[in-house]
Amino acid sequence: MREYIPNYTKEYCEEQLKWFEERMDKLPKEFQINESSYSPDLRYTISGFIKTLRNNKPCVTFSGYLETLLRIKEKLQAQGID
Repeated sequence: MREYIPNYTKEYCEEQLKWFEERMDKLPKEFQINESSYSPDLRYTISGFIKTLRNNKPCVTFSGYLETLLRIKEKLQAQGID
């Protein structure tokens, strides 16, 4: 399991956001993020996370958004999206 990163860099964040942008057309419509989080429109959800992360400086306050994206990324990769 990946270690949580409360203090991420702008470069690291941007690298992760680009991964999603390059695969936006491959994303499933709906997605079970974890046991308690479900997105009925994954593209919309990810677009919102991307917008929030780009509009704010890297800090612990927004690290949860990045962490959620990284969990989604891991789950998508496990399902064959790379």
